[in-house]
Amino acid sequence: MLKKGQASLEYMIILALALGVFSAILYVSTSLIVSSSTQLGVDSALRAVQEIKEASDFIYIRGHPSKTQIEVRIPGNIEDVSIANSVVRLRVSVADSYTDIYKVTKGNMVSDISSICPGAPCREGYYVLSVESLPPDSPYDVNITVE
Repeated sequence: MLKKGQASLEYMIILALALGVFSAILYVSTSLIVSSSTQLGVDSALRAVQEIKEASDFIYIRGHPSKTQIEVRIPGNIEDVSIANSVVRLRVSVADSYTDIYKVTKGNMVSDISSICPGAPCREGYYVLSVESLPPDSPYDVNITVE
């Protein structure tokens, strides 16, 4: 009788150790998935800011009446998009805080991008932006709108 009790206790200890190892592996893999998802959102936001900056600089250098269209992907963790004066800025939600990703352009910009961010958070997806040069008598050099 005593041997049977000892065997069942050993089985419970082995089961507890296996559950502990499984829980540790599950915790590590979950945290890796969450951090990689956040990093993908930040990378996608950085790419979007870079594409907008390059298009704005291209149109600024070419001058009036240049115009082009670009397609940018706005990730789901974006809280705010701002394209004004000479700064393109995306505010990215990272865990419980925010980080701003921005680039400075050569010319002054004006934009109408209210359809991307009607409220926080912004709508995730691909957007076609029209980037066009403004006349020389305008206070701004480049206009960016959502198609």
